[in-house]
Amino acid sequence: MFWFYIWLFFCFVLLCKVFEEFYRNKRLPSLSSRYVFITGCDTGFGNLVARSLDAKGVNVFAGCLTTESAKALRDNCSSRLKTVQLDVTDKESVQNALSTVKKNLPENQGLWGLVNNAGIMPNFCPTEFLTVGDFEKVSNVNLFGTISVTLAFLPLIRKERGRIVNVSSVVGLCGIPGCTDYSVSKAAVRMFSSCLRRELYRSGVKVHTVEPGGFATQITNMNRLQDAFLKSYKQTDDEVKSYYSVIVEKVYKNFKPSRHHTFFMNGNPMMVSDAMEHAILAVHPKSSYVVGNDARYVFRFLHLLPEWIVDLLMAWPDPRGKESLPRIF
Repeated sequence: MFWFYIWLFFCFVLLCKVFEEFYRNKRLPSLSSRYVFITGCDTGFGNLVARSLDAKGVNVFAGCLTTESAKALRDNCSSRLKTVQLDVTDKESVQNALSTVKKNLPENQGLWGLVNNAGIMPNFCPTEFLTVGDFEKVSNVNLFGTISVTLAFLPLIRKERGRIVNVSSVVGLCGIPGCTDYSVSKAAVRMFSSCLRRELYRSGVKVHTVEPGGFATQITNMNRLQDAFLKSYKQTDDEVKSYYSVIVEKVYKNFKPSRHHTFFMNGNPMMVSDAMEHAILAVHPKSSYVVGNDARYVFRFLHLLPEWIVDLLMAWPDPRGKESLPRIF
């Protein structure tokens, strides 16, 4: 009898998964009449989702930081896609982008979707290497840039009862050593999205988060991270330099990702852009998209464990004692 109930429970779970797949896969009609604004389209996930939505007939406004990136994107897309010069840290730039979008929208029509994708991770080093200015630099883009663009474009989204998609990160769910400033900013984006989703629930506006794991993009480029590591180290005082000198020599001469950062590294960034696209185009989108094997099977599990166990797993097998170095690799 016991195994019968186990089998029955397994069948129930399987049926629920099949139903969810059918329920979630239904897409919106009339894509050619929908308008979407995406930030951070120069490279990476934003660039991919802008191209994909354009190919499906959606009218895309692609926010780009540089004119070179904007031109390259236009050259590879249809005439529907319009690039918009945008620096999410500059209030005037955000307002100019809003004006450009309004001028190019049909009369009495708003935006169906806003994708806050613009983000940076300039540092990968111990927290002691960082300054308050480093935290401000990252948060100005990842957090306050997201908030600034959202507040500016929200009336247009509300007009269509549309959707806001904010890109957070799995390290905003479970912090890892080495990217404190980035983790802090992404955790804040996650909470901002949760609060906004509940506030706007009755207005018909939906708010979604996409939380990627590790993907092979410019942000995770090892050469760039190596240079950033050394630059951050050089700005520390003599006491910090002395304490970290051994690990700095090891890292700079043989910089390579550790088991924590590459064991479940995901190779296909389209997984993330597909999640963004689903949040915009699905009839029944999810509130949150955790994307990548590391995000789904490792960090989600770690998030459920007691903190002291996670601390041990992150530090193992480093020795204890006042002379041992912090785990960052």
